[in-house]
Amino acid sequence: MKIILSNSKPSESNHIWVSDISSIDLFVDDSESTEIIIDSMLTSFSYTELGTVLAKAVSKLRINGRIIIYEKDIDMICHHYNKMGMGIQDINNLLFDSSSSIASVLNTETIIDALKQIGLKIEEQFINSETMQSIVTARRTNNEN
Repeated sequence: MKIILSNSKPSESNHIWVSDISSIDLFVDDSESTEIIIDSMLTSFSYTELGTVLAKAVSKLRINGRIIIYEKDIDMICHHYNKMGMGIQDINNLLFDSSSSIASVLNTETIIDALKQIGLKIEEQFINSETMQSIVTARRTNNEN
């Protein structure tokens, strides 16, 4: 079973869409999912809730299952603002046009650290400089903390 956690309806038809993490238990049992995609949803939670939200999602992941996280990277946004002449309207469009509510900003390192803290093995990390979106792929292994 493949799950996508996203505030907006995805184009992926081979994933079950969950728009609210508090309802994930209705769709998937613990350790049932082979893949979970979190698409621009983490910033709708406060920074202090990041670990709890990720732990809830990972609890649904099978051993050797993978999680893929897409999120805007605040470091990249600040770099573009400071060095590349990005305007304040551009920043507002990036942060608020794709999400109706934003409660925190994240960078790739914060996401990676949170995933490592709950015992996942990081497989890939990438920042798309055009969209300023970080993409982190991690795998649940038998060697969890």
